[in-house]
Amino acid sequence: MIVNHHGEHVSVEHDEDVLKIVEGITFEPTPLKDQEKSITVNELRWLYEQARRRKTRDTAALYAISRVNYIYQNDKRKSNK
Repeated sequence: MIVNHHGEHVSVEHDEDVLKIVEGITFEPTPLKDQEKSITVNELRWLYEQARRRKTRDTAALYAISRVNYIYQNDKRKSNK
């Protein structure tokens, strides 16, 4: 998994192996609630490693949800500046 910051947006690459496990499921980003912490790259990497090792649909779904939210949260922060 490689996280790239492109100025105004973020992309995540080389995680297709995990995303194939949850193929067919659509994940939408959810806005942060008050006082809720945003997802860090370390948390995202940990979830990716768990999904890659276990290869279960549950761990892959947790990673995919966090991936979508991480990208959304970082794009939103960049556009507010």
